[in-house]
Amino acid sequence: MEQLPETIDYVDANDHVVAQGPRGQAPGAGLHRRAAATILLAQPDGPGRHVLIYQRPSTACVYPGHHDVLIGGSPRAGESYRQAAARELAEELGIHPPLREALRLRTTSPLGPYHLTVHLAELCEPLRPDAREIPRHELLPLARVLAVPPRPFVPTGLDVLRRLFT
Repeated sequence: MEQLPETIDYVDANDHVVAQGPRGQAPGAGLHRRAAATILLAQPDGPGRHVLIYQRPSTACVYPGHHDVLIGGSPRAGESYRQAAARELAEELGIHPPLREALRLRTTSPLGPYHLTVHLAELCEPLRPDAREIPRHELLPLARVLAVPPRPFVPTGLDVLRRLFT
C-alpha cells in the first residue's frame, strides 16, 4: 500500500498558519515551515551534565552524517510544537519524558526559513533508537561539546546549545 505524503502546516514570518500541504513546498511558495526539537540531558542540574549527541543517517536529505543534539522534526498539520516534539521522541528513541520549552527562534537551513521550538528533557529511561533515524548516539559532557564539538556538526544544533548553555 502506497503511503500518502504527510501534511504539515506552512506559516508566515510571524509563525501564523497560512497553508497546509506536503513537505517541501515552503521555499517555492515563500513560506516558512515549523520544526519541534528536544535536547536530552543527563544529570541536568549538576556540574557533570551530559547531553545526548547523535549522528544523522547518511541518507538524510540535509546534513547527512552530521552530529546533532536536536531530536525532532516538523509538526504535522494541526499539531502543536510540544505534541510534535513528544511524538518525535517516541518515534525516534522510544521514550516519553516530560518536556520543558526552552527556546523559540526563527532560523534557516538548506531547505529554507523555519520556526524552531526547542524543548529540554531529562534522560531517565532506556533509549530504543530507530536505527534508520539515529544510527549512532552517545552521551557526552556538555562542556566538552561546547568547547570542542564533534565534527561535522549541524550548525543550528550547535547554535542552540550555545544560546542555552553559555
